[in-house]
Amino acid sequence: MTMRKILHIVEDMDFGDTESFIMNTLRNIDRKKYSFGILTFLEPRDGKKYYYEDELKELGVEITKIEDNRFRHPKKFMKDVARVLAEGKYDAIHSHIDFMSALPITAAKKAGVAQRISHSHNTNNSKINSRKMRFVAACLRRKLNKNVTTRLACGQAAGEYLYGEKEEFTVIHNGIDLQKFRYNSNIRHAMREKYGIASDAMVLLNVGRFEEQKNQEHLIDIFSYYVRKDKNARLVIIGEGSLKKNLEDQIASERLGDSVMLLPMQDKVERFYSMADVFVMPSLFEGVPTVGIEAQACGMKCLFSDKVPAETKLLDSAEFLSLNDSWTPYIVAAEKRGEAIKNEKVQEYDIQNTVKALEKVYDQK
Repeated sequence: MTMRKILHIVEDMDFGDTESFIMNTLRNIDRKKYSFGILTFLEPRDGKKYYYEDELKELGVEITKIEDNRFRHPKKFMKDVARVLAEGKYDAIHSHIDFMSALPITAAKKAGVAQRISHSHNTNNSKINSRKMRFVAACLRRKLNKNVTTRLACGQAAGEYLYGEKEEFTVIHNGIDLQKFRYNSNIRHAMREKYGIASDAMVLLNVGRFEEQKNQEHLIDIFSYYVRKDKNARLVIIGEGSLKKNLEDQIASERLGDSVMLLPMQDKVERFYSMADVFVMPSLFEGVPTVGIEAQACGMKCLFSDKVPAETKLLDSAEFLSLNDSWTPYIVAAEKRGEAIKNEKVQEYDIQNTVKALEKVYDQK
């Protein structure tokens, strides 16, 4: 059996939906059949190493870093990608960088790489905020669609956003280990005891990068109104990012230090899903957020902004709310957690189903 070599193109390998997708598949795919490399171009958030760097090394996956010349010198960027492809003798490229995937995909075509995969993980991009940038995005979309061989997306809305409504693409779910995220009452009690949270307190949870897209400043505002009605409530926000200091300052200025926990990314984040009651996600845009799938797999009540695609809804209890409305009544109405919920839509997100779908793609010559 000839091993297929695939190069993932991603901005970095710190915590995020795209990175979670890559890691979940690498942990579960047949690595005797497929070999992987990862090409990045952004520096680690901590300035030292990527969040997943050690685990990737354990999995035998090499990270290659190139200079971020996407905007200043795109031809140089493409040349660097082509060099990495040639040196690694890769059979396929799997690019996850939105409209900018046009650059490595085109470079791969010129380098003679037969399988060129693009993967859409979002429904918007905060950098495309002017007429000039929209024009650039439109040009990149045409270039991408011309040179790509396989179009993938985490959901229908994400696919239409990147490729346009007329192009065909395949939806591959952001699969997770469902067993890992099952509700566990023993873990719930242990975690609450560890963090000094009463067993009957309402706990809200948010997991995500501390960046504009995730809108955690608004989340703290939402909580500040709710906690006036429920003094025992707690908000737990887990992640890393450039807005961490802003969030810390906001928590201090609103005197919420005793009620809000701002935590770094956790190795066993699933334990917090069992600890909490309601998952709250007021994002400005999303693809199909992996953390939203994880929360529902744990049977959590989820409150999403109406900017999150409707296809994220797996449980009937999940609701989509306007950012202009008060979220307090929906939090008040949320029932305390019960046992784990089994649901056919949740089962579709089993990582084994995702891996099988991805292997079919990689097996195409």
